[in-house]
Amino acid sequence: MNTSAKESELQDVKSFFDGYATDFDSIYGHTANRGIMDKISDKLFRQSMYLRYQECLKNTAQSQIGSVLDIGCGSGHYCDAFLNQGKNVTGLDIADGMLKIAKQKTGKYIQEGKAQYILADYLSHSFSTKFDAACLMGFFDYIREPEQIFLKLEKDVSKEIYMSFPKKGGFLAWQRKIRYNIRNCPLYLFTKEDLKVMLKNVKWGDKAEIIDLGRDYFVKVKLG
Repeated sequence: MNTSAKESELQDVKSFFDGYATDFDSIYGHTANRGIMDKISDKLFRQSMYLRYQECLKNTAQSQIGSVLDIGCGSGHYCDAFLNQGKNVTGLDIADGMLKIAKQKTGKYIQEGKAQYILADYLSHSFSTKFDAACLMGFFDYIREPEQIFLKLEKDVSKEIYMSFPKKGGFLAWQRKIRYNIRNCPLYLFTKEDLKVMLKNVKWGDKAEIIDLGRDYFVKVKLG
């Protein structure tokens, strides 16, 4: 895929989430914007979002994890949870609308110097320090070539990486693909074999654990 095509996809994702920020944030249930049908839909179709959230927090709760990089942090739901665990958190996203909500949600931690947010594309941004862990939940849904991200993560993270990948196959995956195409947002789906091949290609085959959450796979990689 050439550079101009990648930039075009990146802009499509950015536009999608800038316009979707408030509605997306309401999925997590702490706003008044969620109607009864939305809540029923969340229960039926978004259960894997809650499962991966619980799985991620179970891992970051370890005392050895002191700093977390949340890539594609969105509206800061995970960042807020990590901060409440006592971690130092850096959130990165390409959608300014999402980061505005994240900053409002975690304002006191920003003032205390425990949270910071970066408006940037992860592959284009350089960090001056390594993080104990990285969280990439709902991120690879929009990434055509995950292995490029894996290679950069090895430079930026010292201990553990937590990632989610939407599962290929089934009616729900098919209808989600159609919905995203209508809104001009790219969407990539994966099989378990896809993940095994990619992890093996970057020599993470024996470092990674793949957990089936229904509509998503949760992948944990232990680097150190």
